[in-house]
Amino acid sequence: MAEIRKIIFIKNAVETLGYFSEQIARELERNGYETCFIDYERMYESMDVMLHFLDREETALVTFNFIGLRGEAVFQTESGRSIWQEENLPVLNILVDHPLYYHSCLKEAGERMRVFCVDREHVGYVRRFYPGVKVEFLPLAGNELLFSHGDGEHGTHRADVPEPVLYGQRTFDLVFAANYVSMEMLGEKVKALDDDYRIFYRRITEDLIADPAQSVDAVMERHIRNELGAVPEEQLCAAMSGMIWIDLFVRSYFREKVVQTLADAGIIVRVFGADWEKIHCKKPQNVRTSGGKVNSAACVQAMRDARIALNVMPWFKDGAHDRVFTAMLQGTAALTDDSRYLREECRDGENICFYSLRALQQLPDQVVSLLEDPVRMAELAERGYRMAEKRHRWKNRAGLLMQTLCNIDKYN
Repeated sequence: MAEIRKIIFIKNAVETLGYFSEQIARELERNGYETCFIDYERMYESMDVMLHFLDREETALVTFNFIGLRGEAVFQTESGRSIWQEENLPVLNILVDHPLYYHSCLKEAGERMRVFCVDREHVGYVRRFYPGVKVEFLPLAGNELLFSHGDGEHGTHRADVPEPVLYGQRTFDLVFAANYVSMEMLGEKVKALDDDYRIFYRRITEDLIADPAQSVDAVMERHIRNELGAVPEEQLCAAMSGMIWIDLFVRSYFREKVVQTLADAGIIVRVFGADWEKIHCKKPQNVRTSGGKVNSAACVQAMRDARIALNVMPWFKDGAHDRVFTAMLQGTAALTDDSRYLREECRDGENICFYSLRALQQLPDQVVSLLEDPVRMAELAERGYRMAEKRHRWKNRAGLLMQTLCNIDKYN
């Protein structure tokens, strides 16, 4: 087999994932790979470029969340197979959500696919329920500002990123870069269910809210087995994949709760994302909005101008969200709920600040205490920057992907 030196990426299907892809591509280019982007906003033009770029023996696809792998018509050939199958390309597929969102796709994952999960519990889930799928752990990394200095024929070339803004010159005390999803909107999805299902779902969400250290699939499984007894693995997996609303609900519940708690305590929270004007709290004037959805670069820029960047984990119990390492790479103090992986990588009070979802009443005092000691916060932010710059850039994650590309044919 020829050595893989050409990599296809996809952008503008999901803006955030395209931003991740550009940072990975930048690092691969620095290591001698050629890259090409399929652009969902210029689909047919970029597909033509990609087809000229593709060399069957030397090319692989790197994508996220099965984008390009879900039977999209543009990627289908006359034979009824995808172009990736037709050309027998290796596929590196990074899942940034829980695998239960991709049940049908994982069942059909081919021999040439490698799956990467951003939480070690997710890796265990895939190995348990989809034993034929080759899967590894690849934690999310921090985003950096990318400034284009010219686009190549096939890829995107980027300049080096600027140094963090001096801590004492920051504009915002506390920022949170995330969208808002209202409980009312999520509740509408359950109203169509019959009473038994509504009660069943409510019990699971109440269990997770009472003890947020639990993983969502573990709680789902416990309740399913309590209700139905010994359920075969395949049936259990299919049942959980039909309950993704629970994951969405509990994630959104705590995202809302954290911001409510801070705002109602008189702390101004600068939110960068969509629909925060819809939040219900006693002091909505303390939730300062960006005016709508913002892109990844704007989120990075907001963190560069903040003393503290808030994170609420999307129910990753053994992984990390990119917001944490993005904050650190901007020289900003990261304030987040914890996970086993973050506890291993970081030290509370030294290069990161942890709060507890089980003790949110303590969060406002924690924020005030941090802001009242700017010297300590600046030192913590600097230590976080040095740690993340060394270990948690997309440059670091690209190293594992390159290692996989070098060895991908050894395991087929």
